Amino acid sequence: MPCIIKNPANVDLGGLEPHINGMYSYFDQKIGFKKPPTIVFDSDPSNQPHVLGKTAYYDPESLEIHIYADGRHPKDMLRSIAHELIHHQQNMEDRLDVGGYSGPGYYLENDKLRVVEHEAMLEGNKLMREYEDTIKKESKDMSLKEWKNNELNQRLLKKFGILKESQELDELSNNANHTDRHRGNNQDGRLREEDEVVEEAQEELEELSASKEQAADRLQAGEENGREQGRLREEEIDEAHCGKRDDDLEEAAKPDYLDLDKDGDKEESMKQAAADAKMKKEINIKEVVQKALRIAKGE
Repeated sequence: MPCIIKNPANVDLGGLEPHINGMYSYFDQKIGFKKPPTIVFDSDPSNQPHVLGKTAYYDPESLEIHIYADGRHPKDMLRSIAHELIHHQQNMEDRLDVGGYSGPGYYLENDKLRVVEHEAMLEGNKLMREYEDTIKKESKDMSLKEWKNNELNQRLLKKFGILKESQELDELSNNANHTDRHRGNNQDGRLREEDEVVEEAQEELEELSASKEQAADRLQAGEENGREQGRLREEEIDEAHCGKRDDDLEEAAKPDYLDLDKDGDKEESMKQAAADAKMKKEINIKEVVQKALRIAKGE
């Protein structure tokens, strides 16, 4: 039967309570309690500052073990519980009430009580140490057992080929993850390449647009230059006609100058030659513009 735990001091028993029940069960197996005690955690702030203050006591009437919990280490409280459990067993065996003096310093004054107290100190510490080492050994044995079981399982899995298949699956999974990351990197590379191509195309388009604008400017300048040359030729012809007869004018229309349009016809008038030269220049300029437009379109 487990012991009863009361906590009016509101102590954090999260890590301590399992050991209280475990240690009580161990003592019960070794000793055999007729009745379980009640363990009560008390708080007495006025007692805490005293170095030689109270730590615990056992009430034989109520079968209660009282533990002063203020500022104490959990293991120290377990030690007090172990001591008082022996007094509880003495009470169950009617050996606790020995009579005589039981006030301050009773250990020196009352020989019978000293024997009872001496037993509680020895047996309580001894059983608590046995419980502690049992828990530690079980924990160590459990860890060793888990390691052995794991090693055995690994060997069996390897023997029947299951471990190899599992490792291959893990390797395939890792390779798949690596491939996904590699694909992601390649995808990023392709995206960067596409961005670079777009940027280069935009730059080429801008250059071609600038070339087209320059060609248009050259065309306009050529037209204006052609018109100016034609105007000058007309003025020269007009000056040549000034004060002459029609037959003189007809003779004056014959070319006495270089072949302006370079077509080999030296008999045409300078006016006609200038007009032909202007037309050829316009045609050449238009061809330049058309070529620039084809380049801009990528033809």
